[in-house]
Amino acid sequence: MRVLALSTPIYAHTLNAVPFLEGLAARGAEVHWGVAAPWAATEAGGARVWDTGPVLGYSSRGGRLRDVASRYDWLVADAAVRVRAVRRVVEQVRPDVVLTDSLGYAAALVSEQLGLPWVTFGDGPLHFPDSLTPPFGAGLPYRTPRPWVWRNTVVQAASRRGVMRSAQRRYSALRAALGLPASEVPVLEACLSPLLHLHCGAPELEYPRSSLPGHVHFVGALRPPVPAGWEPPSWWPLVVGAHEGEVVLVTQGTLRGDPDEVLRPMLRAVRAAGRPAVVTSGAADPADLGGPGLVDGGAGGRGVAAVESFVPYERVLPHAGVFVTNGGWTGVLLALAHGVPVLQVGRTEEKADIGRRVEWAGAGVHVGATRPDARLLLRGLERAEGRACREGARRVARSLAARDPGRDGADLILGLGGGLRSPVGGS
Repeated sequence: MRVLALSTPIYAHTLNAVPFLEGLAARGAEVHWGVAAPWAATEAGGARVWDTGPVLGYSSRGGRLRDVASRYDWLVADAAVRVRAVRRVVEQVRPDVVLTDSLGYAAALVSEQLGLPWVTFGDGPLHFPDSLTPPFGAGLPYRTPRPWVWRNTVVQAASRRGVMRSAQRRYSALRAALGLPASEVPVLEACLSPLLHLHCGAPELEYPRSSLPGHVHFVGALRPPVPAGWEPPSWWPLVVGAHEGEVVLVTQGTLRGDPDEVLRPMLRAVRAAGRPAVVTSGAADPADLGGPGLVDGGAGGRGVAAVESFVPYERVLPHAGVFVTNGGWTGVLLALAHGVPVLQVGRTEEKADIGRRVEWAGAGVHVGATRPDARLLLRGLERAEGRACREGARRVARSLAARDPGRDGADLILGLGGGLRSPVGGS
């Protein structure tokens, strides 16, 4: 089988395709990978990499709902530019099936345009709507009594008609420009495959539903590869090696650059408590936090903390007592796969949806403040590291351990076999 993966032009979503590509290649599939220009040098299990062009500039409109709206507006606008390059790659590769993530508008549109089957993988909360489930992006807790179900319906309508109005109009215009028929599918769900959806996660992290399509399969935690040649920094024995099971791992992801959202207040909190901590600054400058390297640990010199722009989570989590994050799905899954409870902080993008699910699963705590003070974070740490959350995290870890995206995802894709139509231009 010839598989072409086409990635959304966001760094984390791009890397999240790697386990699927490696699993497919290991099973003998011919694998190709279309990525945006900034990541065209990325390698993945023998896949041939194709450049799908530069990334359209993005700037947030400010405010949580406006930020969600502008992000989807940007995704569709980028797809309108990227779709030509994507179609050229598809016509050269002539794949049997296209693989993309749940934000892959260009991939889904070109596949529909050419009559190609496409498979999606989900690297965030499930986008599939359900009357029992709070709408995606709302950041609302799960409630079952009838008034709360009515709330879901009202918020869903408000999201589609208000928050997503601009992206929906842009998406409808793009479909028309590509010669595709008008569609009633909301823009949030437009990329989801009607054939096979591989959801990264476990059932324990999703709310109960009245129904879920039979082609949705949970495939476990994504495990980004540790970069070749990475070596532990000189501070590693002092911070990580000397505090087995106690390290506080802190991250704010690769999109949020303001250190006052999570990083700086969390650093104040661990200093006050004298806790060992590894702070990964991501999009922020480590110098703004006193790094890179060891920083003042506070607590009368008893604390010890280090700040770096990047440290592989896979290397720290076996030694961690809690994972503090703004809520990126991949990092949350990786922490829970290690049985480490999660403290999710803030309401940016869809992150509150993730924190609410972690809290509902009993595997961590959601703190809704975007710029919390140290006292609030310390209370959150105490709750997240309590017995109930530790047991909840281990419960989710057992479920995730039974699944593997590279193995299960590849088997499900290859299992489609003869049910797929011929490749583009094929007979």
